[in-house]
Amino acid sequence: MEIEHTHELIKDVFGMNMKEARLLDDLLKTNDLSEILELGFAHGVSSCYFASTLKDMGKGHLTTIDNTTAKTRNPNIEELLKKTGLEEYVTYYFEAVSYNWRLMKLIEENNGPIFDFCYIDGAHDWNNDGFAFLLVDKLLKPGGIIIFDDYNWSFSRSPSMSQSPRVLAMSKEEQETPQIKKVYDMLVKTHPNYHNFKILNDNSWALAQKKEEEDLFENQVNKLESENRKLRKKQKEIMSSNSWKMTKPLRQLRNKK
Repeated sequence: MEIEHTHELIKDVFGMNMKEARLLDDLLKTNDLSEILELGFAHGVSSCYFASTLKDMGKGHLTTIDNTTAKTRNPNIEELLKKTGLEEYVTYYFEAVSYNWRLMKLIEENNGPIFDFCYIDGAHDWNNDGFAFLLVDKLLKPGGIIIFDDYNWSFSRSPSMSQSPRVLAMSKEEQETPQIKKVYDMLVKTHPNYHNFKILNDNSWALAQKKEEEDLFENQVNKLESENRKLRKKQKEIMSSNSWKMTKPLRQLRNKK
């Protein structure tokens, strides 16, 4: 397997571990997911594992996005891809503020969904990743799968980040709340287009699958029917109210007689 060879080349670099790489390798191959979007790559370890899976599959491409600060990592993603010889499978972007800007561009450049798998391991906060999910939804094909890493993680429990200026500027509640859990529980699980919710990898990963096209159509029909019921109910209330207003003067006239 290509993933084993890749592991030997990058095993000393901080990032996705081999257990996680194998789990994703199996998920992608079993479900034939080969057009991958990754939000947050750091050194590029996870990107190399994804690329090695695509090489095994003989098809597909990885689009991965991170902050410009990832350029200064040692090693960085460009160096790891060259070391593993997997450059042809990956397109990477560095964004000044957030990967959401690149997602906007991808939506502008394409007429519809282009990815069948998305892995999010980036900002880990409500502001960035809550919006990222809504953007990814526009780029994810029906039947596609999305995984959020660090489902139960919080900034206050991070040895490397808890005392950083960014985190110290947050409220105590923001620091202590697992914000990815909020995104998943409040936005993903309540979204009518998603199902098959699963918590995996020792409660670290939160998975959801976008419904197939026939299920999405059924959702739209159900939504229209629900809106029609509400409209009919409102119309009846208005008619009933108008009827009362029209008959009230007649009753008053009768009473005067």
